[in-house]
Amino acid sequence: MFKSAPKPPAQPRRVEESTAKSRELGAALRHARQASNLTQATISGSLGWGAPKISRIESGQREGSLLDTVTYLAKATTAPAEFDRLKKLAESPANGYDLQRHPENMPDLLPTFDYLHASAKTMTFYEPRRIPSLLQSEQYADVMMRQNRNPKDPLVKEALQARLSRQEVLKGVKGDFGATFYIDETALHDPTMRSVLDEQLLQLMITSSVPHCHVHIIPSDSFDEDIQTAFGLFEDFDDNSVLVVHTATAMLVLEEANDVAPYLRKLNELRETALDERTSIEKINSPVHL
Repeated sequence: MFKSAPKPPAQPRRVEESTAKSRELGAALRHARQASNLTQATISGSLGWGAPKISRIESGQREGSLLDTVTYLAKATTAPAEFDRLKKLAESPANGYDLQRHPENMPDLLPTFDYLHASAKTMTFYEPRRIPSLLQSEQYADVMMRQNRNPKDPLVKEALQARLSRQEVLKGVKGDFGATFYIDETALHDPTMRSVLDEQLLQLMITSSVPHCHVHIIPSDSFDEDIQTAFGLFEDFDDNSVLVVHTATAMLVLEEANDVAPYLRKLNELRETALDERTSIEKINSPVHL
């Protein structure tokens, strides 16, 4: 077993009453306040709240009521679209999972997906038979998104830009940050991506040389037909863990230990069968010719 890949925790840990929903909502409230050039003291004074309440809500350590959220957003003069999104998020039940629908193959349009990347200390990804989205070249991502769609669909451009912008999380990172990618060897010589593979493999080589990016190839003879769903594990700087499962048209966010456990077992299996980083780079540099 190699040591370069971050090891998933045995089960998610949380800060006090923190949940995935409360952390995302808290970060969005803080951003709304800062965008309006307001301090915590200003908000707490105008709402009649104590400073600890503001701090705990913004840090995600507690979840305010729907009325708290709406009042806070109104004081921060939040833009209508963002106001409606966060109101809907506050209304969603705190049941340990969250299902968010999106256009086919475009989870990039979901603000929650963006938040998870931006707040992560470690990230681990597996996307069967394809290059993980965080490592995709512009051309590769464009081909992926246009599959089964109208070539002139305006959403493609929006989602593509969101995907490329999200890749910035791999640059200028904090010292403890790490991203691990498990890639099926078959993705390195996918005939359906023939026109864009050369550039994609070059980008993959460059990324795999970055110290905090750990790329591991799953040999073709170790491919597991039982794993048909893409998923990613995110751990933040407070050791809170969230697992995201992707279908073609929806993203499922899981944080309860029993829900996350099967995917952690799959990650352990991938870790056991994957090639080490050096051998993986050699595979990327000399893929099977189409």
